[in-house]
Amino acid sequence: MIGTQTISDLITSPDDIKSGFINMIEAGVSAGKTHFALNTLPKWAGSPNKILYLIDTSNGELSILKNILTVSRQTYSLHFYGKKASWGEVCSEAENNMPVMTYAGFGAEVVRGGRDFHWLSRFSYIVCDEMQNLVNYQQFEKRSFNLVAAESALRMISSQSDTKIIALSATTETIRDHFKTLCRDVPFDRTNLRRLETIEEIPYHCGIESILKEMAQGERKKGILYVTTIGEMEEWMAKANRMGIRAQGFWSINAKQKMTEDQLTLRQTILEKEYIPADVDLLVINAASQTCIKIQGQVDYMIVHDKRNEVRTQVRGRYNGDLPRFYYHDVAAANKSIIHNLQLADEYLGRRLYSGDWNALCRSLALRKPHGGFYSMPTVARMLTEDGYSVEKKKDSKQNGRWYYVIRRENQFEE
Repeated sequence: MIGTQTISDLITSPDDIKSGFINMIEAGVSAGKTHFALNTLPKWAGSPNKILYLIDTSNGELSILKNILTVSRQTYSLHFYGKKASWGEVCSEAENNMPVMTYAGFGAEVVRGGRDFHWLSRFSYIVCDEMQNLVNYQQFEKRSFNLVAAESALRMISSQSDTKIIALSATTETIRDHFKTLCRDVPFDRTNLRRLETIEEIPYHCGIESILKEMAQGERKKGILYVTTIGEMEEWMAKANRMGIRAQGFWSINAKQKMTEDQLTLRQTILEKEYIPADVDLLVINAASQTCIKIQGQVDYMIVHDKRNEVRTQVRGRYNGDLPRFYYHDVAAANKSIIHNLQLADEYLGRRLYSGDWNALCRSLALRKPHGGFYSMPTVARMLTEDGYSVEKKKDSKQNGRWYYVIRRENQFEE
């Protein structure tokens, strides 16, 4: 862990949050963003029920609901929140609780209210946790009408209301690109902001299986694996278990594919108790848990089968501790790492390499193309040159005009 101060230590005045904007608080998982929203903001607002907490996933909604300040939209109608009316019944509990819901759930409430947004003015703050996914989900969610309605309402509030909107995220690029001039950074000193360490970051291109085989050796290790689809989750859980790695995972409660009782129990444990059970070596997750879970205790490694920086950052943030090894799928970065750490055998240096020789070199390096297959000598030569080798291609007049390469380190001459 680096640094000692949290967001609540650094943002100390209500005047730091402005109406008329989306107030951006960009910080990692250990910085105390959620604590700020659930503890500092209620003090500023005078009551938790003056804060609306929006989150991206149903898993995240359940995770936040474990906090005693929060209560679900499924229990209380947002339109009458704090007004002692809930589905026609008294709801006195709402007086001291913070409503929390997904962006889709919020959009449904907005649609239900039609063009009447006056009920939103009773909230002093609207917290938008992982707001980048309000944008991302609209790109692939077939029934995104509620998400569009949620965004429209937030835009209206930011430009026409005294209610203050706060966006919390470790990855804000998507939010900034989408909302542009509505975004405003909340000023605070990051010098001593608390953040986690990742000891070793390792790009890979050879696949997940080789990493798991390595992790299966020796004493049992705790790991987290992120893949995209439920099908991939099931595939890798099965493969890991065959290797002797006890793997289990869970996905969204709203997915068409239902989970087993064991998976539902695991989901409850992770979201409420924040640890990987002793009988699970590898926790397998997908985007349903990319931004919402928080794991305490020991984790020895993490594998993220995605090269996007936003995904890598968010998944890394699911473990609330310093991480020894972080593997991420990035073919170009893995190739570059192979070349940079290469100790090229003397048999390939300072002499003429004809087609048989250079093909053998390419096979030994196994530098992969992004969409399958391996690079041949022209690309390998360029990569070697970029890493500091001297590579020349010449034609041999004494060998019927055959082409050859000569690879040299600095100050090395051709034999």
